[in-house]
Amino acid sequence: MRKILSPIAAVGLVALLGLATGAQAADTYVGGAISAPDYSNRINGMGGDGGGHDAGVKLYGGYRITPNFAVEGGYVNLARSKDIDGTVKGQGVYVDGVGSVAVAPQLSVYGSAGVADVRFRTPEGNDSSPALKLGAGVQYDLNQTVALRVGYDRYHFTDAFDGKANVGQATAGVQVAF
Repeated sequence: MRKILSPIAAVGLVALLGLATGAQAADTYVGGAISAPDYSNRINGMGGDGGGHDAGVKLYGGYRITPNFAVEGGYVNLARSKDIDGTVKGQGVYVDGVGSVAVAPQLSVYGSAGVADVRFRTPEGNDSSPALKLGAGVQYDLNQTVALRVGYDRYHFTDAFDGKANVGQATAGVQVAF
């Protein structure tokens, strides 16, 4: 239960920051999201099969260069995947370019592409791997400062324990502009 409450507390803190800052449009923002992992492949002989356990978390900050393009960087915790052979956990950092298009007055769709570096831990050892990261989602602006985001990110790791694993995560969270 504590592993679920920590991500919820982090997202709640981001939401409170947004409510406290007022309603002014700005170029910089921070966000937080709770995520559900999807380990498509086994990593170091463990996990995989589309499973994931516990809630993950995604914390990020960004800078809007134009109304339709931003650069984001952040921390990602991919929770864990376990099976009879053991448990694999992943966490790391990423940088994305994010493009967005408004489809209604307060609703936009976005796509992201970037790179990540994630450290995996298993009972058999630890390893880090770079990854290509792609994502897509929708954003609903509650006001000029606070927005809700729902999305999906996919990581294609190039060298996780000498394998090319894929891990996805569905996310739901809050974004606050400053």
